[in-house]
Amino acid sequence: MMKAIALALVALSAGACAVEHRTVVVADDPCTSYGFTASSADYVRCQQRIAEQRRYGRMTVGYSEAQIVGDSQVACASYGIPRGTAQYDRCVQNEVAARRPT
Repeated sequence: MMKAIALALVALSAGACAVEHRTVVVADDPCTSYGFTASSADYVRCQQRIAEQRRYGRMTVGYSEAQIVGDSQVACASYGIPRGTAQYDRCVQNEVAARRPT
């Protein structure tokens, strides 16, 4: 009887040590909207490249619209989003909006 109780206590205490991992993704997360799965290598690369692009900040007022669009297209291609897809178009729109002078 004591062995059964001891075994039950060990089983219960082992279950109490379980660790739960959760990946939280913001609803408007651009990388998931471009089709990348959260926590995948492509997703991480996308997040890193977006952060890198955002460090450059908005362009100056004299920066032409064509230059902003061109830079946005290069950025989206660097995220690994295939050209000609809806995700690529959405990415370019997001990048242009982030680069336009305020």
